[in-house]
Amino acid sequence: MPHSLDIVLTDFKSDVARVENLLTLTKLFRDFGASEPPPAKAAPSEPPPAEEKGPEDEKITGKIWKEAVDLHTESKSRRTDLPILSGSLLLYLAGRFEYYIRQIVESIADEIAGKTQKFQDLPNQIQKSLRQKTLEIAQNPKKYGHDELTSEALLESLVINIRGGGQCLSIKSEVLSITDANMRPAVLQDLMKTVGLTDFWRDVGKQANIKIVMGKSLDQEAAAEAQTKLNQIMEERNQIAHPTATTEFPDADKVLKSAEFLNILAATTADLGKVYLATYVVQ
Repeated sequence: MPHSLDIVLTDFKSDVARVENLLTLTKLFRDFGASEPPPAKAAPSEPPPAEEKGPEDEKITGKIWKEAVDLHTESKSRRTDLPILSGSLLLYLAGRFEYYIRQIVESIADEIAGKTQKFQDLPNQIQKSLRQKTLEIAQNPKKYGHDELTSEALLESLVINIRGGGQCLSIKSEVLSITDANMRPAVLQDLMKTVGLTDFWRDVGKQANIKIVMGKSLDQEAAAEAQTKLNQIMEERNQIAHPTATTEFPDADKVLKSAEFLNILAATTADLGKVYLATYVVQ
């Protein structure tokens, strides 16, 4: 049976692949707009019989392909606007990565809870975060997408878990993944620390795939470069989400590189989570 973290990673990679396909299509559209159509040939009065058609006849059907002409005309005038489309895909990509990290955190917490008999045996940081964030939601439900009823249900679940209640331990792990900011390096590290991965970026820097994509051989340098790259992506995401007259939108090639990096960072995060869970021992 696939590990829960592998399932989350597969879904993320599938969505990233869609982004990459759309970016490739954007590049083709850009190149199409920069091209010039071949010289027009006189159309024959009647097309040759199908059995007599050659390769050239397949290209010249006796009609001008109006849709292709219209597309070429439009693409020539829209080529300079294509970075807006690429930027929109980066916006989606950054948001999808943030959602992926939240899913990873929740999956790790759920697996830990599944190995635990009572609330007090959970890692201290998970206990602390469940209390703190549940109270934050209760004090300001709308800020976190809740209403009075759902926030009270979270409080009730927390109380039952703390008291024992004679039931199996079942935490509301979605509470643990709440953030107030974009998934910058510090936010990502804090979320991982919540479920017990206390040296996340240090461990990331040790991974060969991260060193290769970052072009760094030393652990510390690879970790620092990965954090810089993630910060750049989130900075671009914010500029695109709140554009001004001076906002520069990235081209398709740049967003493709960001997609490659996030794919590798996502896979590394899942691997570190699986190693942690495989070696986790209930205290």
